[in-house]
Amino acid sequence: MFKELSGMHGYLYKLVHARSKDDTRGKEADNDNRHKLLVFFDEQKITIERKPYHVGPHKVILLPAGHWIEEESESMGRLALEFVMLEEKQAHHYAPASLNQVIEVDLGSFPSLYETVLDIKTKWSGDRLDQLKAQIMFLELLIAIMENATEKSYSDHERVVKQTVDYIHRYYHRNISREQLAELAGLSSDYFTRIFKRQLGKSPMSYLSAVRLNHAKQELLLTKDSFRTIAQRIGYADEFYFSRKFRMMTGMSPSLYVKQMKDADKIVSLHHHLTGHLLALGIEPYAAIVNSYYPVELHNTIEIGHFRPDLDKLTSVDPDVIFTCDIYDEETSAKAKMFEHITQTITIPFYDDWRTQFRKIATATGKDKEAGLWLERYEAKSLSVRNSIKPYIEGKTALIIGLGNGILCLFGQRNVGAVVYDDLGLRPPSGLGSIPLYREIAYEEIFDYDPDIIFLTSFRNDGSQQTKAAIRQTLNQWYRDPRWKSKRAVRNQEVYSLLESQHLYTLYSAYSHDLLLDRIQTMLGTDLSKERT
Repeated sequence: MFKELSGMHGYLYKLVHARSKDDTRGKEADNDNRHKLLVFFDEQKITIERKPYHVGPHKVILLPAGHWIEEESESMGRLALEFVMLEEKQAHHYAPASLNQVIEVDLGSFPSLYETVLDIKTKWSGDRLDQLKAQIMFLELLIAIMENATEKSYSDHERVVKQTVDYIHRYYHRNISREQLAELAGLSSDYFTRIFKRQLGKSPMSYLSAVRLNHAKQELLLTKDSFRTIAQRIGYADEFYFSRKFRMMTGMSPSLYVKQMKDADKIVSLHHHLTGHLLALGIEPYAAIVNSYYPVELHNTIEIGHFRPDLDKLTSVDPDVIFTCDIYDEETSAKAKMFEHITQTITIPFYDDWRTQFRKIATATGKDKEAGLWLERYEAKSLSVRNSIKPYIEGKTALIIGLGNGILCLFGQRNVGAVVYDDLGLRPPSGLGSIPLYREIAYEEIFDYDPDIIFLTSFRNDGSQQTKAAIRQTLNQWYRDPRWKSKRAVRNQEVYSLLESQHLYTLYSAYSHDLLLDRIQTMLGTDLSKERT
């Protein structure tokens, strides 16, 4: 398609609309010479004019006016930029020009393609200045597409750009110049800047500023540090220069930005345990991942995905702020780079302990006082529960077994273990060793331990009938196994199940731990009362 693209070089272009997937589906009446530039987030098959096309994150479809997508598979995201081509017929007199056919362009590695078009769409829905910016970005995108489509090889350029991008993300807090990055890439400064901008849509120094800005936003929202401290931490020696830079890039001062974020109404949670922290603070998310995995009562929350965020749904709720973590599965990792393009995204470190996570979310939402009072109440409650069951658990060991669909695990110091081991003082059985999170095990390994108490809980329990049946099958297998019957906890009827509520008690959140304290007190308190009688 290089010939067709080269034939487009002599026209003028004007962006006239930007739409998402749902706005471009099906047959449309195109009587105004509008062509479309289509980009796709995921791999899928589509049909245009009865011809199949295999599209994906690095392919562009230029769709002539009067053409439409006849068939397509379900997509995680598709965007369309509608534009007109103008041809100069006489001096200063232009008429609409037409594309003669569908043009498919494989751009190879173009990591910012979908993000760039989403940014254009967002700006197009703004005021006139934003719309002008969208027009400029659209023209730059067309140029980048034409340049990239005519390149025969990107491998060397991709490598050096990736190398410098990795360097920026690692050392953004240092004093970095364009010349240093070009030297690292082994290229002249001007040539390095051109290939960097062609691949990422912005210059190296603009990219560095954006990385620093994202880190600054996290620091401003998750800490109470001074502007001077934050400025120095992200690579600016002068907090006044930092404030000017921040205002230039966001349109507001750091202090106003913090105020707006803390007053945000449309809060989105992309992880169940973050939803739990928000609920403990008295905040029901405006939108969240919602499924029976974490069966909490959410009365007004909009579902933006069952197990992973749906980008179209996430964009449609127009969030003020997104709470997420730095750990994703493979599919969500591919989407994660899009979150910042939708709205401000606050990343809570996954491996922080739950109290630290809770405090950070409280700081970001302006709920520090509420968090302090909640934690005071929780510490008093956990001490009370511990003292009430102390005669029953003193000196005893406990094993926490997770059951799922054909998989088993032993939980360590997080999730249920944070309450059982840390707050209530039960000990893991001999030989278990240190398990920071969990350890998957084979069926036979259960019999390596002989604890005084066993807690049965969910592990990757999606609530499906298939998973529930698999868990019942494992339990029945244990009940028939003489080795299970011989265990101390089984003989003494000290096996306690948390399976009935899936992951209500097992997630690493303030909300779940508070419920778990009540549940354990009820279970063990009942046995304690029996012992006393």
